[in-house]
Amino acid sequence: MGRNRVLLWALAVSLAAHLLLLGSAGDVLFKPVPELEFPIEANLLEPEAAPVKPPPQAAQRPSPPPAVLPDPVPVPRATPEPVPAAVAEPEPMPISTPEPPPAEPAPSRPAAPAAPVSPPAPRAPARPVVRSFSNDLAIRYSVQTGEGDSGFVAGRATYIWHSQQGRYSLVSTLEATGIASLFVSGRIIQVSEGVIDAYGLHPDQYWLKRNERKQDVARFDWNLNQLTLDGHGGVALSPQAQDLLSLPFHLAMTASEGDPDFQMGVTNGRKFNEFGFRVLGRERIELKGLQLETLHLQGAKSGEGTLDVWLDLARSGLPARIRTLDRKGKVMELRLEGAEKTAGGSGG
Repeated sequence: MGRNRVLLWALAVSLAAHLLLLGSAGDVLFKPVPELEFPIEANLLEPEAAPVKPPPQAAQRPSPPPAVLPDPVPVPRATPEPVPAAVAEPEPMPISTPEPPPAEPAPSRPAAPAAPVSPPAPRAPARPVVRSFSNDLAIRYSVQTGEGDSGFVAGRATYIWHSQQGRYSLVSTLEATGIASLFVSGRIIQVSEGVIDAYGLHPDQYWLKRNERKQDVARFDWNLNQLTLDGHGGVALSPQAQDLLSLPFHLAMTASEGDPDFQMGVTNGRKFNEFGFRVLGRERIELKGLQLETLHLQGAKSGEGTLDVWLDLARSGLPARIRTLDRKGKVMELRLEGAEKTAGGSGG
């Protein structure tokens, strides 16, 4: 009985000693198994996760498993590298194709030869001089408003004509008379000056003065073919253009029976219009009880009225009647009363 108790105590002590040994070795034998999964997951997600501080004991023992990972890693890296290489090669192809289109706009350059067409060739004067006046004349006209017998004399106009050494000057002075003088005071003066040659009159300037105030000024630049209207800008000047004062006298010098229709620019100092003229033929008119053989011309422009001139064929084509009809239907007419020579000229 005593021996059995001794054996039992010895067995218990031995068992306790083994349990202590097993308890201290448990940390080494059982912990590495679950920790082996963490280094594997770290390599699959991020290669740089190796710096993660694992337990020192676990970092040494999992060294065998990472040897299997280097094989799959180069596979994904190798596949993307050839792909960009293949894509980079076809890129030069589309770059070379867009280059030809920029070369196509070059054919637009042939449009440049159209520039030589722009400078217009100067037109030759339409009609040469067929009549001429004395160098100095004083011409008197009555000024009538209204048509025929329904009109009345509103004033008198005197025209002074002078030409010398290829130059001319024409001055008109109009004064109201009779009943019109009760409503209109002062004088209206018009002046036209310029060159006279084998093709008629070429004005340099025209101006009108009303009540001592100069206005409605027009300047002709025949070198630049430019007409400048003070306060109204400039316009292109057409060949043989005239001002309102010089026009009847230019027609008197150049118009002939049977002439074809023609265009002529006319300015009154405020605007410039192209009128179409027509020679209507010979016409007999009566002035102050006298029968005159005249050549009738008419100029017209749509919306601007008409201008009629009767040239006295017995007096070198001197304007015998000048009639204007404006856009409002107002009629103004100058009727020849007489012409005298002045300062060595001869009149009729």
